[in-house]
Amino acid sequence: MLKMLRFPLMLLFTCCFSVVFSRPLEKDSLSYFIKITDKDLQEKAIVNYVKINIQDLPLQGLSQKKDSIASVISNSGVENKQGIILLIESIYQKRLLNFDGAKRNLIKGISDAQKKPDHFLLYTFFSYLAFIQTDQGDAINAIYSYSMAQSELKKLKDHYLETILYVNMSDIYYRSGLYNQSLFYLDKAQDNCYRYKLCEINLLRLISYNKTENYFRTGNYDSLSFYHEKLCNLKGQSAKLYTSRNRSGYYLLLLKHNYKAAIQAINTLQADKVYLKGDIDDQHLANAYFNIGQTDSAMSVINNLLARPSMANHPEIQFHLYDMLGEIAQLKHDNKLAAYNFKLSLEQLKQNLNNLTHVGNVSSQIKINDVQGMYYENMLIFKKEQLRLRFIVALAFLTVVVVGIFYRNNRQKRHYDKLVYAAQKHELATINSHEVRNHLSNILGLLDLMKDDDTQGEELIKTKYYLLYSAQQLDKALKNVSQKLSD
Repeated sequence: MLKMLRFPLMLLFTCCFSVVFSRPLEKDSLSYFIKITDKDLQEKAIVNYVKINIQDLPLQGLSQKKDSIASVISNSGVENKQGIILLIESIYQKRLLNFDGAKRNLIKGISDAQKKPDHFLLYTFFSYLAFIQTDQGDAINAIYSYSMAQSELKKLKDHYLETILYVNMSDIYYRSGLYNQSLFYLDKAQDNCYRYKLCEINLLRLISYNKTENYFRTGNYDSLSFYHEKLCNLKGQSAKLYTSRNRSGYYLLLLKHNYKAAIQAINTLQADKVYLKGDIDDQHLANAYFNIGQTDSAMSVINNLLARPSMANHPEIQFHLYDMLGEIAQLKHDNKLAAYNFKLSLEQLKQNLNNLTHVGNVSSQIKINDVQGMYYENMLIFKKEQLRLRFIVALAFLTVVVVGIFYRNNRQKRHYDKLVYAAQKHELATINSHEVRNHLSNILGLLDLMKDDDTQGEELIKTKYYLLYSAQQLDKALKNVSQKLSD
């Protein structure tokens, strides 16, 4: 019985095996990206895959996913696989809030990529390093890292990456309270989207959402409402888009001083599993509680915020939180606690002002570098246009010369044609007057002689001979005239 079943079972197993292994690779799989022959396109696709699968996945099971991706890349023929593996480890360490470990991997990756040099990986490392430094509140080094990423980007000439970089740079200035500078970079990003037709939903969401943050901070209700509507009109169901819409929605309530509705909206969102909660929601919640007089609730939220490690390097936020605690203590007539909190607030304010000064200096230097870069680019464009103009002028001059030569030749030809025509006309007139008419006169005279009755015998024969000769000569003259007329 088993022997009878052996062949069908083997056949079934073979068919299943062939179906599994002949199935085409999915176009969004890591294996598919590894098989891309274009090295630059392959590297970009793999880095994008790594970011999506490590940055956005839940922490549970992330370690196994990270090891699995690293193993596949390590065993592949990808040219710069060591750099990509360092990026994977850096993103993973950042997810674990191990910022120092993340930066160590990035710095090592930068060192390796500079030996190639691999401009795309260098851009990726510098921009992610700046991203970590921004989260740590290290705005000065973040701006410097972004400027390094920008210098690598100029060699890549990738408008999409350039737009992403503008958005990220705007975030640093927003966190530092330099809202005009932040909006300046967001406007540059938006211009790129229009100019180069960059219609990716996440990119458009980032620009619109970051603008709502800036307009909320500056109290510009109309502009905030405009970009909130833009977020609502974007097609998509991602958690980030959902979060951006709802957060900008309660920003409108806060600007209208409808604090009760804002508190209700924030508390509802914090219980929402789809909504991506952040420290920023608790900051606004504390402000709303304080503004409607619920000081105990505000103080509870503030103390909870200040206890978080994420607040350690953000003096611009701590200054405001300690200031609120000082005002709450004053309302409760606890002057000692109020003085203590105001002192802490002042210390954070000094630190924030110091950071702003450095950020301003670095930003100014970057602007100077940008202006210099634009100057050199414009100089190159000017030189190209100058060469082009010179070529056009030379070509126009040559065209004029050639046209002049043709015109002069044409005039000379017409003049010579007139001279030839006049000479031929004169020659024909001469032939007509001297030859044709002469022979014709002879013939007419001979014919008159032949009419005379006295002309007989030998004289008549001579007359006929002369008549024939004159006729032949006339025929030759006429043929000559005909030939010249044909010529």
